Amino acid sequence: MFDCTQSRRLALLLGILLSLLSASYGALGDPQEQRVQIGLRLFRALLAADKDLEQKVNAQGRLELALLYWSDRQKAEEFATALQASGHGNAQGRIKHYPVQVTLVDGAHLGALQEQAPAAIYLVQSLPDPVLEEVIQYGIDHQRVVFSPFEGHVEKGVLAGLAIEVRVLPYINQTTLKRSGIRLKSLLLKVAKIHESW
Repeated sequence: MFDCTQSRRLALLLGILLSLLSASYGALGDPQEQRVQIGLRLFRALLAADKDLEQKVNAQGRLELALLYWSDRQKAEEFATALQASGHGNAQGRIKHYPVQVTLVDGAHLGALQEQAPAAIYLVQSLPDPVLEEVIQYGIDHQRVVFSPFEGHVEKGVLAGLAIEVRVLPYINQTTLKRSGIRLKSLLLKVAKIHESW
């Protein structure tokens, strides 16, 4: 009974989120920045759908999320503030019931990912292909969600992103999902656009 109620609640929240994201897409300014802002909201929903999220919490009981940037740390700091303030009521600053801890990682220094072992990675800026490939492989090897709001990244192997069609949808790379062993709730997969790599 509890799982059914929880699934209904998640379905309702996903529906509302997708409607709001679709409606707000045109009102945010620069298209790349729009994608990053919208992606942050979708990133939260995707993490909430990770069946093994509790195993990715750090020793302090926090959900450490890495925001990966390439050259604009200030922009990354702005998005970190937005991510920590996101959510409503008791959920503000939390995903599920875990407090969010945001860490900024410079894409030129990926060794920091090994030291920090974040629960998930969000790309704030597009990365050069060799660096992007390293991040994708890190996500696969460590069963971590890597989310990029940038067009073409899911096709290159990033686990998740967003598809802007009639509505904004989660966009999942099925091959990367299988290779990483990440288990997402079926409800999210039902509403997502799926990319099959060959």
